[in-house]
Amino acid sequence: MAVLGVAWPVIFNDGSALAKLLIRNYEVDTVGDADFEAAMVAELYVEQSAIPKTHSLNTTTDTTNYVSTLQSIDRAAALLCLLITLGLTFTCRRWPKLCWLYLIPAIWLLANAQAISINGGNAFAELAVPAHATRFGLLIALPLILSKAPKYDRAISWVLRISCALTFAIHGWEAFQLNPAFQDLLYITAGHVNIELSEWYCHGILRVIGVMDLILAIAVVTIINRRLLIWMACWGLITAASRPIAMGFDAWPECAMRLPNSVMPLLLLFHSVQINNNKTTSNSLNDKQNHITP
Repeated sequence: MAVLGVAWPVIFNDGSALAKLLIRNYEVDTVGDADFEAAMVAELYVEQSAIPKTHSLNTTTDTTNYVSTLQSIDRAAALLCLLITLGLTFTCRRWPKLCWLYLIPAIWLLANAQAISINGGNAFAELAVPAHATRFGLLIALPLILSKAPKYDRAISWVLRISCALTFAIHGWEAFQLNPAFQDLLYITAGHVNIELSEWYCHGILRVIGVMDLILAIAVVTIINRRLLIWMACWGLITAASRPIAMGFDAWPECAMRLPNSVMPLLLLFHSVQINNNKTTSNSLNDKQNHITP
């Protein structure tokens, strides 16, 4: 669902952050720093007729073709990642080694998070990589989990814990720093239930949420507590569902891409329970063997 939420706007709307970054860099390189500087100097100090004509028809055509090709590749990559995640849902049990293909959409999600941080344009965009840690971290953990090899148990636990901690910590920091997007979300949601939310209350709620998220982020890397993980899962689901509640059903991709915030704590809980059960079973078998041995 997370890959679907990210891939949907790429396939049907304006493309991924990675494609936008590549297109922007290409357009900047096409113009050229020297030509751009000369054009600005001419614009400021010389008559309009003296502005250098740096763009030819061929250059414009080449740029259009490049952008079109890159957008097609971008949609194909999103569709490929979506098909991989859907296909592995039905094939991993029969062919366990295929589960390592989950790393392909994981790398794609990580690359897009990095592109978001470079593109900027929104508050706290530079923190996109740790903020999205549960999205690509889930796909990194899945091959380890599905391999069912005891040697990966420690790695699985730390991938899940660190991913949860990073995402909750960054979201907590954004809330405490009064991220404008979070404020809009609170105002819109309150308006739906006919509550006139004042600025003081809005800021107070966000700072309380921020402190709570930061505490959860610290706790998840220090202890494994059942109630803590269940609350993290519930809170992750609430924050994900708040997007379509506030902005309408058209915002369902915003909800889908945030579902790992809820799934990761549950996976960590189930994984810790499974490890404890395996240890208990192993200890019981050893005790029986010791008891039988004369």
